[in-house]
Amino acid sequence: MRIKVRSWQWGIGLIAALLGLLIVLQLRTEFKIRAKLPTRQVNELAQILKNQQMRLTKYESEISTLRRQLNDYDRDREILRLKMAAGLTPLEGPGIRITLSDSEKKLKEYEDPVFYIVHYDQLELLVNELWAAGAEAIAVNNYRLGSTTGFSCAGTTILVDTRRLAPPYIIEAIGDPANLKNALLMPGGFVEQQILSFNLKFIIETVDRLRIPAYKGSISFDHATAAKEEGGN
Repeated sequence: MRIKVRSWQWGIGLIAALLGLLIVLQLRTEFKIRAKLPTRQVNELAQILKNQQMRLTKYESEISTLRRQLNDYDRDREILRLKMAAGLTPLEGPGIRITLSDSEKKLKEYEDPVFYIVHYDQLELLVNELWAAGAEAIAVNNYRLGSTTGFSCAGTTILVDTRRLAPPYIIEAIGDPANLKNALLMPGGFVEQQILSFNLKFIIETVDRLRIPAYKGSISFDHATAAKEEGGN
């Protein structure tokens, strides 16, 4: 018996075949995706790890650079501190300015003029008073005093190291102005007994900001050498 197939049945069959083909293709695609998914995830994770490692390397490099900069800064700061202590760099700060010069008193015939002029030891002791009062830097007539600076005289001329000084002697000292001033003007102190008692001209003033130049004298050690620190190897 022959069965007659209608045209709409052909259409349904074709559609069903197409749907089946699409389902098969979709399933194959899903299988392929599932098969490839772990590999792709591993690659992605590997790339992420690589990127993180590159960032970590970059950060480590930046940290090393910052550490070097910090060490350089500390070393430079220590060098600057030592230069400041040695007087090898100009300094600025508050302090006092002293003007010291010979007496203007009219002397009587029996009075010896040698007692009414500034002597090197008076100037030296005045500087020592300032150091003891906490001065951090001192200059006399714009000449910075260092750790090896010495005062002497040649006749009536005062020498600081080998530099000749002439009155008026301008002593500038950086430090706490009140402490420096009070130490010098202390009743019964050096200024009262060794300067004012001889009618030497003595003027003291506080200054908000002094500038003291670097030490220009010679620094040499003929006999001293650096010693190892205690506890060092």
